[in-house]
Amino acid sequence: MSTSDSVVFLESYYEPMAANLARTRLEAAGIPCFLSNENLVALMPLYSPITGGVRLHVRQRDAAAALEILRAEPVPLATGPDEASFAADAPDPVAPRCPRCGSSDVAYGPATRNTYGLWSGLLSVLLRFPVRGKRHHCFHCGNEFK
Repeated sequence: MSTSDSVVFLESYYEPMAANLARTRLEAAGIPCFLSNENLVALMPLYSPITGGVRLHVRQRDAAAALEILRAEPVPLATGPDEASFAADAPDPVAPRCPRCGSSDVAYGPATRNTYGLWSGLLSVLLRFPVRGKRHHCFHCGNEFK
């Protein structure tokens, strides 16, 4: 006997944070809802698959609208008007560029060319910290410049 006021299970989430985000989206849209198993999964995350995760419940009359809200396109990330300047692959505008290859993977510090031999030079490149002298070092092509 289900009526429009009966509570139904809508979604299951394995992370409490994702479940709380979904709950918040529904509450912001005016759909009352609640979570179950939230504390159990938060205390023992390895039991999440066994217990069915954090469960989101709504009234039956709101189920279709709630699914539509949750299936809608996610909220875009907060970025400024110039989105390209914050892209992950955009080079740092302040970082110097290698005059030979144009790479911005450059560090300033002690030079890697030294008289201590191959091991110290290899170690300095592996640690991405040159050993002695004060020069720019390009980790892309190995060029050193002032």
